[in-house]
Amino acid sequence: MSTSSAVMDIPKIIYVMGIDGSGKSTVSEHLARRLRDMGYQVEVEWLRFNHVLSKPLLGLCRLIGLTRYEVSDGIRVGYHDFHRSRVVSWLFVLLQYLDAWRVLQLKIKPRMKGEHKILILDRYVYDILVDLMVDTRFEGLLSGRTGDAFLSLLPPDSKLLLVDRALDEVLGARPEGRVDANFIERYRHYKRIERQCPVEVLRNNGELAGLLQAAERSVGIRL
Repeated sequence: MSTSSAVMDIPKIIYVMGIDGSGKSTVSEHLARRLRDMGYQVEVEWLRFNHVLSKPLLGLCRLIGLTRYEVSDGIRVGYHDFHRSRVVSWLFVLLQYLDAWRVLQLKIKPRMKGEHKILILDRYVYDILVDLMVDTRFEGLLSGRTGDAFLSLLPPDSKLLLVDRALDEVLGARPEGRVDANFIERYRHYKRIERQCPVEVLRNNGELAGLLQAAERSVGIRL
């Protein structure tokens, strides 16, 4: 299938976000396969745990008790209790911003050059902001100047897709969420993004074919 006959305007950056268990990785992998079949050079970049500049702080927090693990029903869950220290909270926010900027310079911009090249981001700045709001309990990060700084790292004309799924179905796909004390709060923040931010929402209602077709339409693939 040729690129000229199969597409409208495929964005060079496709960013798929959503809570674990929503189906975002399934969407990312499907779009990558479809676009490769159409002749595009596609890379999928999974951007979780890009802790480079923030890693020493995480190590320190482990020593002073601001990070911890709990085991419930045989499932190990990690927690960042940075809300107990405003200094640590803001320092972590700053370092996470610098790590996200580093990702932009080293992993995103170099892959944007050339025709018929597409980069799919599985998690990035919106997901980082959700994690930060959970870890620091700074509810205003999403809509304040700090959030604006993170969102400014998104390349222009990026396609922003949020995969939404009913909470009970998410928990069915990710049973660890049932023992994670922060999971409901994390889910709530993604619903805030859906309501407040310029993202396109893909509903994962259990019909995989429908979800993947909606994702194809969203990025400009003609069915």
